[in-house]
Amino acid sequence: MKKRGHLMKVTSRFFIAFLSSVFLFAFLILLTLRLTLFSENYIAKQAAKADYYTELTEEINRQIENSSLGSNIPKGVLDQAISKEVVKIDVDKYFQAMYNTGTKYEISDESKIHDAVSKAITDYMKEKQIQVTPESELAVTGLSDNAVKIYKGYIELPFLVSYGRKVMNYKSKLVLFMVICGVLWALLSFSLYSSLRGYVHRLLRYWAYIWVGSGLMMAVVPGIILLQGSLKKLGIQSKAMYDFIQTYLSSFLWLFIVIGLISIVAGIIFGVLSEVKRKQLFST
Repeated sequence: MKKRGHLMKVTSRFFIAFLSSVFLFAFLILLTLRLTLFSENYIAKQAAKADYYTELTEEINRQIENSSLGSNIPKGVLDQAISKEVVKIDVDKYFQAMYNTGTKYEISDESKIHDAVSKAITDYMKEKQIQVTPESELAVTGLSDNAVKIYKGYIELPFLVSYGRKVMNYKSKLVLFMVICGVLWALLSFSLYSSLRGYVHRLLRYWAYIWVGSGLMMAVVPGIILLQGSLKKLGIQSKAMYDFIQTYLSSFLWLFIVIGLISIVAGIIFGVLSEVKRKQLFST
């Protein structure tokens, strides 16, 4: 009977430790999501890290330049018509619209894009002493209008706004679940402490198992995904968007790994403290 009772106590402790590990794992996942997918600042940082603003500016200018070749505007005339500063302002405003459901996105100043392209073409005509006619003025206006459409097509990506706003609908729920998981982990830890008859070194030992286990679950799967190189197979034609999405997802997975490693280190520290406490207890 004593052996059976002891076995039941050990089993119940491991079951509590297992539940505690699950809730800690869930808490760490939700924390990571809160710091990444639900953060407007995070996506802006990743855009800067991937040099998205520079690459997108180059792509926009290249597309505007290519669209004007049929109108006898040679390469080099419009390759710097749109500045990186203008692109950065509009992209950042777009990110803000993604994460703020009440914000309507609009290009900051369409006339600035229109005028920049018109000026570049007009300066080229003056340099080459090309006579300005009503037909040429109409053609310049048409090319400038088309440049604005190209610009808006690169900046305004409907799927990103849809994604951001759907994500933000769950922000309050995510925080609530994160708090619930944290509270449940604390309650289970107290229950485990009580079942261990107040022996702190035993609780620390179980915490070591819990934190190391949760850390491994956090780090292993993202590590496998990164090692397999799955992110390099993204079917995105735009180099700017490809580099941005790849940087965003890579950083997202790396944060899982970092938090997992921190959890593992915390578990090791708990294990060391448990052994120190045990030796202190039995040496007196």
